Amino acid sequence: MRALLNAARVCPGAFAAERKALETCWTFLGFEQQVAGENDWFRSVLGGRSVIVQRFQQGVFAFENKCAHRGYPLRHEGSGNGPLLCGFHHWRYNHEGLALGIPNCIDMFGKPPREIDARLKRVELAQAGGLIFGRFADPEGPSLEAWLGPAFPILNYISSFMPTNAIKASFDVKAHWRYIHEISLDDYHIVAIHPSTFGSNGYLPGRTTRYDQIGPHSMFFHTGNANSLPEMVSQCEKGEFFPHRYRILQVFAGLVVSFVPATRLFGEGYWYIVVLHILPVAHDQSKLVSYSFRAIQPKTKYSWLKFARWLAWPIIDRIFAFYARRVLREDNAACELLQASAATDDLPPRLALHEERIGWFEEAYALAVSGVRKGSFRWAEHNGDGGPYGSSSESQ
Repeated sequence: MRALLNAARVCPGAFAAERKALETCWTFLGFEQQVAGENDWFRSVLGGRSVIVQRFQQGVFAFENKCAHRGYPLRHEGSGNGPLLCGFHHWRYNHEGLALGIPNCIDMFGKPPREIDARLKRVELAQAGGLIFGRFADPEGPSLEAWLGPAFPILNYISSFMPTNAIKASFDVKAHWRYIHEISLDDYHIVAIHPSTFGSNGYLPGRTTRYDQIGPHSMFFHTGNANSLPEMVSQCEKGEFFPHRYRILQVFAGLVVSFVPATRLFGEGYWYIVVLHILPVAHDQSKLVSYSFRAIQPKTKYSWLKFARWLAWPIIDRIFAFYARRVLREDNAACELLQASAATDDLPPRLALHEERIGWFEEAYALAVSGVRKGSFRWAEHNGDGGPYGSSSESQ
């Protein structure tokens, strides 16, 4: 089994099999704001395949980025606006993925477009607030809300923090996507890899660390306790959550949401919500896209404080963007070194307490690629250890 899990990191064939196994998992594709207007579209990746998410008059739909005629890619850029039209032979598709505009159709095929019934491979979509998730059809799989569990109300609420003016950064990383996801689950590397930022104060004391396993997902709370996750869920459901402690939510597979403090001014905190979107490209290559959004602050009646915020945010944006890119570059470099030494006969990792979530992640990955039904991660089944919130770990 270990060799099987390692193989996707070193073998193109095993990577393709991994992608196929994960294509029915709910996967983060992008933000609703990216398709705000009719005919707005963007490309993403699902199960190793390029997919298009587009807004039509009838709503938002998604399809594999491959014409039903000859397999030509329908979209070549990252985003844009326009009808769903193939650039090879000008086949045009509607919101159902049905080719209704086929040039010279009767002469070429001897029948009208509807009788040809050529359709794009459709992607099932669901949303947590303004975050769009997709999967290729899985009739027996859980709903998005069931898949995310307690993470659903958190993502549903924080999407209201995400305006169009995000600080965006993109990286091409020469490493398998799991290395990138796993380093976000590792609080043990901060001193060695981030000595001037996260690791400047030394290793995290065990007593300040709280981990919650949420099925295939997990969450880290700095100075958290057993009530941290349910309290956060409750606050998000009520629309009353404001960041005040550093925390990270990892969503299987390939989405990381961090709540990061930037600074304090005039007695109040300036926080960012950082969304990392990890897109697998090959067994040894990934694309990492980072979006940093200003977290909303409590309303204030003081005009001077509103003015101070207005002045402060643009300056803080620039400083935060610099350090955020620096931290990600440091992590990416470490992942590339791990990739360079990867082999199928690598032994299981020796995980420290502050790497515990990597073990949880590998367990979820093993279940998913081995074909275990995704319904095994349903939350309605309150288990004896953690009820709807899964299991947890707290260092003392």
